[in-house]
Amino acid sequence: MAQSPAQYDFDKTPLDMADKDQFMSHVNEEHQDELAMFINAFTTTTVSEHEIASIKELYTDGILMDVTATNHDNDTLTNSTMLRSQYFIDFTAPISESMTLQEQYITLLQTSANKLGKRTIKLKEQRFTVIDGYYASPNMYRLVVTAPDSTPLTHPGYAYLFELDSDGLSATKNHSKDSDKPLQRYYTLRKAWRDSSSSSVQAWIDVYIHGDTAGGIWARALDCGSQIKTVREYPEKIEHLSTGQCLLICDETSLPTVANLLESWQNPLPPLVIAITNDPDDIRYLHTLTLSNQLRHDAHFLQDSLCHLINTPTTDVTEQIMALLNTQLARLPLKIGKVWGALEAADIKSLRQQLKANLGLSRQDMVIKVYWRAQ
Repeated sequence: MAQSPAQYDFDKTPLDMADKDQFMSHVNEEHQDELAMFINAFTTTTVSEHEIASIKELYTDGILMDVTATNHDNDTLTNSTMLRSQYFIDFTAPISESMTLQEQYITLLQTSANKLGKRTIKLKEQRFTVIDGYYASPNMYRLVVTAPDSTPLTHPGYAYLFELDSDGLSATKNHSKDSDKPLQRYYTLRKAWRDSSSSSVQAWIDVYIHGDTAGGIWARALDCGSQIKTVREYPEKIEHLSTGQCLLICDETSLPTVANLLESWQNPLPPLVIAITNDPDDIRYLHTLTLSNQLRHDAHFLQDSLCHLINTPTTDVTEQIMALLNTQLARLPLKIGKVWGALEAADIKSLRQQLKANLGLSRQDMVIKVYWRAQ
């Protein structure tokens, strides 16, 4: 499934598609672990913590990839990086009108993960049934649903790609009734459990309400008994948080993941949490959850380890997070060894660079995700 570049005819014309550069930029920036997994699974090479796999070019029948060595103090592509080697990873079938680049990429992802024994994305239709809906905090709307039996009960951040089907969506600027493609949004499960009385799996899906957005309109329009459909599911990368001193960073879109983490926390060390909200009252979302037994033993956890930032139109999110983190590290005898965070795309890009420079963590120990993009 892999070739050396010498075996491939690179006089062939690269893939011609409108969003190719955007796709390559996004994957190279946000999905380096997946690209490393391709190299590890389909070649005899193993990508180390101080090497970066990236897409060099896309062709109809595969991906040309670079593996670049970096200095040990910086995990980003800089002028000090050095090209180590190139690899060509074959698609299972050439891209055509019936087989898109995204579908081929997901196929590679599934195949490589299965080969390495890792969890990854699933392309599978699932159905949820709405039982109830209410506000869990001033701006977080909770859907209570009956979920499929295959729903993970103990995986914080497990996400489903929902099809937003509601008459009210045609009124939004993001969608029209004439659109052929259904509007879709990822939402993580706040929690899932097996109901003792019915033995069915039930779950909470918490949707952040901020203006007349498609997700908010959809969620609030759902009635008891409504069927909602998902077409894809994705496991969040949280395994690294089981040991070491952890830092969790979230905004309203990732609050459900952090809330679930705090309810299921088994790491002997309590995490440091930085939560950013637009409405100061939304921090109640974390103050009203049931902490894990491990965290309940720390009587001052919420007081000492939960830091709240209020986001305003003039807030520099990265600057405020780093200032708060430096203050906390000066006050507490902590050495951060693991990070998980999810925010808006532009904030994540700048925050990732700052955290790498300040904490010097490996790619595996610092998972910083884009959960949404400002329009």
